[in-house]
Amino acid sequence: MNAKCARNKTCLCLMKMSSKMLMRLLTVMVVASLVPAIQARARRYSRMQPNALSKTRCDLMCFDRDKETKGTCRSQCRNQEHKPGTCPVSDTPKWEAACVQACNSDSQCDGTQRCCHHGCGSTCSEPLDLLTLPGLPAVPTMEEPKEKRRAVVLRWSDGVGDTARAVPGRVLYLLEEQHHLGPKYEQSRLGDWNLMLRTNRTKVSPRNLLKPGRWYRFRVAAISASGTRGFSDPSPPFTPRRGPRPPPMPKKLRVRPMRMDNGTMTVRLEWKEPRSDLPVMRYKVFWSRRVRGLGGELDSVLVNHQTVSKDQNHIEIKDLQPNSMYFLQVQTISQFGLGKLRSDKASVFYNTTGSVGNDSVPESLVRRDRYIKGLKLNKIVWNNQRLKARISWESVPSGNSGGRSQERYYVHWKTIKCNKTDKPMKDLAATTAQSTFELYELDYHCSYKVNVNRSWKNKIPESELVITIPRCQYFKRKVNVTAITCDS
Repeated sequence: MNAKCARNKTCLCLMKMSSKMLMRLLTVMVVASLVPAIQARARRYSRMQPNALSKTRCDLMCFDRDKETKGTCRSQCRNQEHKPGTCPVSDTPKWEAACVQACNSDSQCDGTQRCCHHGCGSTCSEPLDLLTLPGLPAVPTMEEPKEKRRAVVLRWSDGVGDTARAVPGRVLYLLEEQHHLGPKYEQSRLGDWNLMLRTNRTKVSPRNLLKPGRWYRFRVAAISASGTRGFSDPSPPFTPRRGPRPPPMPKKLRVRPMRMDNGTMTVRLEWKEPRSDLPVMRYKVFWSRRVRGLGGELDSVLVNHQTVSKDQNHIEIKDLQPNSMYFLQVQTISQFGLGKLRSDKASVFYNTTGSVGNDSVPESLVRRDRYIKGLKLNKIVWNNQRLKARISWESVPSGNSGGRSQERYYVHWKTIKCNKTDKPMKDLAATTAQSTFELYELDYHCSYKVNVNRSWKNKIPESELVITIPRCQYFKRKVNVTAITCDS
C-alpha cells in the first residue's frame, strides 16, 4: 500500500513538472511568433523620417538662430530629440521576453510617443502624464467646419483657461485632414491623416485644397519649443456642397501606325489622363470606318468599342482597312457611389491611305474642285462581268444661256495604275448634258484619274477625282453570285 502511494506521488510530481514545462514551452512559442512582427515594427521606426510635430518643434527651438547655424541646430534637434512625458511601466512581459529593440531614440517614434526601455528591449509608447505636464500648449478643440463662398472655414480654441495656462514663446498649429470618396459618410473608409498647413492662427479658410465628392475630418495640434500634447479630437465630418463634375475627356490623342498584317493595318491610339474631381475608373474607346454616302457626306459604319483599364493610356486597334478614313474616340469614365459619370468623347480622324491593301472600299481618295464643284463617286456597279462607276457633280450655270445650266460637259478618265501589269492602260473620254455620268471600261484593282471640264481645250482640269476599283474577290463576296470568276 505504501509502495503504491509512493508511486502515485511520483506520478503527481511528474505531472506537475510536465505542466510547468508545457507552459514554458508555450510561452517561448508565443514569443517566437511575435519576434517577426516586433522586428518589422523596429525596422519601420528605424526608417521613419522626423514627423511634422517634431520638425515644427525643432523649427521653433532654432527660430532665433542665424542662417549659418540654423540648419545645424535643426539637425541636432531631430537627432537628439527628447520628448516630454514619463514612460509607462511595461505591463506586457512577452515584449520584454522577446528582447527586441523597436527604437533607439524618441526621434524614431511617431507623434508624441517616446522610446521607452524595459528589460533588454524597447518600444514606442505614449507617455503617462502628457496631458498634465506644465509648460506645454493645451490640446486645441476643433469646431464644426463651415463652408463660405466656396471655401471651408476651420476654427479651433487656443487653450485659454486650460490647465497648461500660459505657454512661453511662439506657438504654431499643425492642421491635418483625412477623407474618403463617396456620397455617404463611412468612418471605416477614411484614409490616413495628411498635413494640410502650418499656421500661427486659430482660424483658416483654405481654398482649392478640398475636392468635391469627398468626406473630410480635421484635427489640429499646438506645438511650442517645449513640445506638444498631440492632436485634438477629429472634427465632425464635412463635405463640400458642390458635387463632383463629370471627368474631362482624355487629352492629346495621338495615332501611331504599327504594322501591316495580311493586308490590314494595326495602329496604336494614345492619350493623356485628364485632371478630374474623381479618380478614373476606366476608359472606353470607339472606332468606326467612314465611307461616303449617296449625298457625299461621310457616314460611320459598324462602330466598334472596347474598355481599357485606368492604368493604361493606350490601345492597339487591329484589322483597319487600307485607303480608308477612321474616326477614333476615347471617353473617361469615373464612379461616384453606385452611379457612373462619363466625359465627352475626345476624337481624332486617321487616314490609312498609303498603306498596301487588297479589299479597300471604293471611295474618293483625292478630290480637287476648281470650276466644277462637288465631283464625287456615288457608286460602283457590277453587272454581267462589267464594272461601271457612277459619278456626279454640281450643275454649272452657262454664261450665255440666261441662267440655264451648262449644255455640255466633257468627261475624261485614264488609268493611273493597276495591280496586274498585263492590264491595258486606258485613256477614254465622253460628253454628257447631265451632271451625272457612268464611267465604263473599268478593270478590277485599278486606279483612275477622272476630270470633268466645260471645254475640250482646257489645259488645266476644272475638277479632278481619283477612284480605286477593288479586287475581284471583293465583288464576289458582295454580289454573291457564281457568275463572277476571279483569276488567282
